[in-house]
Amino acid sequence: MNDENRLYWIWLSEKCGIASREFRRLAEHYEDPFELYSMSDSEIEGLEGIGAALKARLCDKTLESAYAILRYCRSHRVTILPYGDAQYPARLRTIEDPPVLLYVLGDLPDLNDRLCIGMVGTRKMSEYGRQSAYTISYELAAANAVVVSGMALGVDGVSACGALAAGGTTVAVLGCGISVVYPKEHEKLMKAIARHGAVITEYPPDERPFGGNFPKRNRIISGLCQGVLVVEGAAGSGALITAQKAISQGRELFALPGKINESNSDGPNELIRHGANVALCAEDILRHYDFLYHDRISYKGLQRAKRERPEEERVLRQYGVAAVYAGGRKKRKVADFMENSGAYAEQAPPKEPFPQQMQVPPSAEPKPKKVTHTASAEALNALDETTRKIFAALPLDRAVSPDAPELSEIGIGEVITALTLLELSGLVESLPGGLYIRK
Repeated sequence: MNDENRLYWIWLSEKCGIASREFRRLAEHYEDPFELYSMSDSEIEGLEGIGAALKARLCDKTLESAYAILRYCRSHRVTILPYGDAQYPARLRTIEDPPVLLYVLGDLPDLNDRLCIGMVGTRKMSEYGRQSAYTISYELAAANAVVVSGMALGVDGVSACGALAAGGTTVAVLGCGISVVYPKEHEKLMKAIARHGAVITEYPPDERPFGGNFPKRNRIISGLCQGVLVVEGAAGSGALITAQKAISQGRELFALPGKINESNSDGPNELIRHGANVALCAEDILRHYDFLYHDRISYKGLQRAKRERPEEERVLRQYGVAAVYAGGRKKRKVADFMENSGAYAEQAPPKEPFPQQMQVPPSAEPKPKKVTHTASAEALNALDETTRKIFAALPLDRAVSPDAPELSEIGIGEVITALTLLELSGLVESLPGGLYIRK
């Protein structure tokens, strides 16, 4: 694919936005974005399956921003991988809101014939969580599986270190642009991942790490993988959002059991209670996929890893990853302005009861739900104006999808972000089939 074609893919990604289900509808009919770029305003107005807001954006044919992004990627060796490219990950095509394109730093391996496992968990892990994340990711990578994470503090960073220590392949999915190192402590880790795998994102290069970016980022982590392992995380944490995404995408869910009465164990233990696969070691995960990837999984590498695993403290220091423990045993110094800023921090969502929809198979029809209208004024006031507007537009008596007519005046990306925030605040509930209903 030449740069001219990539230019129009960048233009289309800017118009559709992040996590757009409307893009999927366009992609079903138009393989080349230049077809859309070449349409007259009247032809765009006649397009079916997309809202008025996207039609208006498609009528804007300005390419200045797209040219700037293309120039940046050329000069910084960032690969642009559009949805229409043959190298675009096949599993990612199957989700309901695939990225229009990916920005890739490093060499994205051919994921289509490899076992890919997402590793997610809390930033404030226990020593048990740290050791488990490191050991499991090390052994997975040694067995030729690809470890996928979000490169966040805690479990994500430790998992990437484990894969690198094994000489394996790891992929990090960012919730910001490729030119932004977040968290900043992981600059050395990010460079190492790019040398031995890839750092990817759907956000334009200079996008800052706003809090609302990360729930949308999580769908890519699970979307790339056949399965996702939750190591530690409180009920309602970001790791549980990824677990929800994995279930809705038809991925296998694994969980590391933890001690009862410890908040970090609430998430994995509840997942297990509701049907997640128990994973005590890497082999529990590998054996699950043996019938599909028997020729790809290296059990010799796994056995060697069990004998020769390097000590994790040394590896974490090598890649500049600070160990953050629950309970404050090794507290990280808070010097990063993004960590203290509500606008930029990837904060842990407020704790809420475990989402009961995880008990329901993705294919099941949602049952009618009695609406109690008990929305908290305090919770609503803590949200931004757009999110409050979307909450007010939701029907009181039925569930709707993010592209419902009631929400059509607002961009689909903003709607999905707002619904995620509303769910985390306990004001709406997500149901199978991508539906949402007011509590």
